[in-house]
Amino acid sequence: MKLSHLTLILSLIGILTLTFLAQTPAIQIATIESITQSNFKTTIQLQNNTTELIIFDTPNLNLTKGDQIKFTGKPDTYKNQKQIIISKISKLN
Repeated sequence: MKLSHLTLILSLIGILTLTFLAQTPAIQIATIESITQSNFKTTIQLQNNTTELIIFDTPNLNLTKGDQIKFTGKPDTYKNQKQIIISKISKLN
């Protein structure tokens, strides 16, 4: 009886761990090809990539063409174009 309880508890811990790891966004690193800012949105095109990064309601990020950045975000599609809605972004160099 005790072995079955232990097995059940370990299985539940494993499932919870896998669920947590699946929800953790991957950190990506890229180089900026171009950057466009408007009042409420910043759009970043990446080198060697067709996906654009979208950042809403951002203060001045001090990013320029050629900067290396690391970011996390949620993949999305808008008008058949792939984009990532950024949740965190930082400059590497």
